[in-house]
Amino acid sequence: MKKIFYLFCLTLVILAGCKKSDFESNFEKSPEERMADAIALVNNTLTSAPNGWIATLPTSAGGGYGFYMNFNVNQKVTMYSDISDAGASTGAESTYRVTTGSGAMLAFDTYNFISMLQDPKSSVLGGVQGSGFSSDVEFTYVRSTADSLIMVGRQFRQPLLLVKATAAQKAAFLAGEYKTAIDKFKSFFSTIKYPYIEIVSGSATLKAGIAVNVTNNMTAGKRVSFTGVLEDNKTVLGGNSKFAFTLAGADLLGNGLVYNGIKFVRFAWKDGTTLAVYDSTGKEYIVKSSPTPLTPLYLLIGAGYTLVTVPNATTYAGWGADYVTRRATAASAMLNGGYALRLEQMAYTFNNTTKKLTLKVNMPQNSTLYVGTINYTYTRTDDGVFKFTYVDADGNGAIIVPFMAALLGQRLNVDTFTVDYLTDPVTGGLFAQFKSVQNPTFTFSGVLQ
Repeated sequence: MKKIFYLFCLTLVILAGCKKSDFESNFEKSPEERMADAIALVNNTLTSAPNGWIATLPTSAGGGYGFYMNFNVNQKVTMYSDISDAGASTGAESTYRVTTGSGAMLAFDTYNFISMLQDPKSSVLGGVQGSGFSSDVEFTYVRSTADSLIMVGRQFRQPLLLVKATAAQKAAFLAGEYKTAIDKFKSFFSTIKYPYIEIVSGSATLKAGIAVNVTNNMTAGKRVSFTGVLEDNKTVLGGNSKFAFTLAGADLLGNGLVYNGIKFVRFAWKDGTTLAVYDSTGKEYIVKSSPTPLTPLYLLIGAGYTLVTVPNATTYAGWGADYVTRRATAASAMLNGGYALRLEQMAYTFNNTTKKLTLKVNMPQNSTLYVGTINYTYTRTDDGVFKFTYVDADGNGAIIVPFMAALLGQRLNVDTFTVDYLTDPVTGGLFAQFKSVQNPTFTFSGVLQ
């Protein structure tokens, strides 16, 4: 018993002789020290890549974008971007800093291509007035590997992925080859009529049509979609993804494009003229051309394509004379109807399961944007003729229904419509064009999504 008591006292003496700092130095650093280490890690990683970084960033409200960035120790970064032809061919210098936020944070603190994506002026790139593309200029460090940095936008939580460039890639960007690669990709899809890939599913070979929108349009630009029909010729499949151009083709961002259970991650050139899509396992799917659309559009409306966005314009590709006149009448009625509302973008959302159509109308009053919602149900015959039935509207929508009678009450609510594909002659983007059976010059078109 005396031995046990002696050992206990000896232990107390040893513990009492230890300083608090002895324990801290062996276990965990202070939060300030850990933050300083993280800042140093990000700073050193960014500036120690001798050939710079290739980066991709999806935006919250718009599409995806690609960049080349070269950071130096003087807190300056030279940047190229697929945001524009000039940005892809000519580098621009700005400043950056690595600081503290919710963690180590990379902040672009002078105007550059990243800043353009959040520019509040819609005239800069076509984003929403006041919020741009809902993108960030501050990115929190998440993790790193031997050749990459993963960061996330501070507000909109979109991933900024940076991968170390090779010497050959750096030379290509500096020589303006990024624009050359982008032009080649755009030319391929503007030349090929109806692109598709073949996917083996059981004993069947399915054809998935490909639509690529290369513009900066917020609702549809910088996106790729796959659509097709299963072997029963009734079930429609669809998938879409934001993308960023690369020197080799294009990367499908985020979780990639999932279609028929397959995750597609990138486009790349198999050779000088053959473009392929690759899935997450590395399997190759050659992009082929069909002389005619693979699937009638009426089968895809509400399934493969759920949104048709009719732009804010006085006339547009695919708009017939009667539609143009009636839209002008509706716009005038809204503007002069006591509320000074402007008729702008109209978005038609189709649900082929519930057979519901939701029409959302952008209706700004001075500098404030209001949206009116007008609800319909619809039917579709076996040969693709649509009939729309008005149901109701929300408070804003109810205000403009009388003003829009020339478009709605006298046409959309009473006529029947066919729908077909239309290619934008300027951008090459894929549109849907609706045509009144009873009034053939009442046709309107919008971007498919």
